Amino acid sequence: MQLKSTLLTFFNLLTVSTLFFTFGCQGKKDPIDTNRPKETISIERARKMLESYQDRYASLTELREGKEDSRYGWHSLEFYENYIAYLKHESAKIGIKVSGIRLYYAAYPEDDRSGKQAGYQTYLYVPTYYNEELGQHVAFDPLHVDDAGRPVPLHQVITEGLPLAEKQSAAIMATFNEETLSSIANMGEMCPLNCPEEDGSSGIN
Repeated sequence: MQLKSTLLTFFNLLTVSTLFFTFGCQGKKDPIDTNRPKETISIERARKMLESYQDRYASLTELREGKEDSRYGWHSLEFYENYIAYLKHESAKIGIKVSGIRLYYAAYPEDDRSGKQAGYQTYLYVPTYYNEELGQHVAFDPLHVDDAGRPVPLHQVITEGLPLAEKQSAAIMATFNEETLSSIANMGEMCPLNCPEEDGSSGIN
């Protein structure tokens, strides 16, 4: 009787330990590196880079007949966290690993939709994956793949007007305001127009 009780206790402990180990390992994530990234630069270097840009900015202002263009943009930290999580989630559905985010310099068109932002420069966030065959990071959209499951060449689509694959599922070809849904992000707060008072920039606060 005592042996049976001892064995029962042993098997109960073994079961609990197995469950703890199994679910504990599943929930364990790779540690995040909190060291300063190698891509960070010094204050002095940042200042020199902004000074180097000033001539280009002055020429752009002259081209705009004295109207200053945007100097910088802002997105919340929550946006970056959510956007990266979204890209990873959607890319996992098609079996592709996101390798990074490419920034495209752009400008708001001179149309009614742009409103007061018309003509101001901005930027677009576009995800990339690493193409082993080409040996480089390539722009793509996890919402748009061809019939073989390969990413559509997004760079050519947005820079040259290359049409998307003709045959895509209804889910992939979902539209938003009669435009094709994508994973490209924008809508940052650009300065000008949205400048905090402490930076002394012109524009609408």
